[in-house]
Amino acid sequence: MRLCTLNTETGEDVGVAVPDGIAVLSLVNATAGTDYGPTLLDVIVKGEAAALAATVAGLPHQGVLAVAEPDFGPLYRHPPKLWGVGLNYARHADDLGVGQPTDAPGSYLRPSSTVIGDGDAILLPAQSQRVTAEAELGVVIGTTCRDVRPEDAGSVIFGYTAVLDMTAEDAIRVNARHIPWAKAFDTFCSLGPWIVTPDEVPDLASVRISTVVNGETIASNQVSAMMYDPHWLVGYFSGGMVLEAGTVIATGTPGAGVIADGDTVEARVVGVGDLRNTVRLGPAAR
Repeated sequence: MRLCTLNTETGEDVGVAVPDGIAVLSLVNATAGTDYGPTLLDVIVKGEAAALAATVAGLPHQGVLAVAEPDFGPLYRHPPKLWGVGLNYARHADDLGVGQPTDAPGSYLRPSSTVIGDGDAILLPAQSQRVTAEAELGVVIGTTCRDVRPEDAGSVIFGYTAVLDMTAEDAIRVNARHIPWAKAFDTFCSLGPWIVTPDEVPDLASVRISTVVNGETIASNQVSAMMYDPHWLVGYFSGGMVLEAGTVIATGTPGAGVIADGDTVEARVVGVGDLRNTVRLGPAAR
């Protein structure tokens, strides 16, 4: 199952991929007499995905609007938690000129004000002269959980998404303790456009993630090359801490690209989706 958030004439709506386009949740509800959602986060939190998939599959074609050219919105604007993993590939440690962690992953928790979606603009802040963008695989938690063993992580994962994670890299080069600040600027975390359920990703280890700037692939690698795999990360972040349904864990990048005003940056995650954003100066940086 593939789900997204759509911008429509009446506001944001949930989209479900169907063979001839995207079914719109509000029309599904009106046609089937159901009450799913109304937001994508609601679908996840309420555990409605399986029932929604069955409903959509049973609807006549004329009962669903198939969107040919979707206008995607952010998956949802307020993830309960938004965790990021640092230096989970050797290449990215080389980018920053730092040592690879060997005992546990680097990590950071970022505010929901960083969240944007496919097609939105990344705003460069005046406080940084070197911003980088990093393609990542995102893990979406589907069941509120705590103290999950890595071997059980599959039971709490709703699905996977593409992430573009921005960093004010010059701040980190001054002092690694500045990571929370360097990651927290508005528009510094793009999510989407799709959440793909695990049955759509038969071989997670072979999924390839690529950071692309202005059409040039800056870095590319597979999940299998991660130092800590996604299931291990779910166990790590749930240790002693509740991960609410809808939490997103960005699992680290194979490599970052420097971005500037006017650039286009992409996260290409094979089998999950391509996420694309433009870059421009923020108001204070003009």
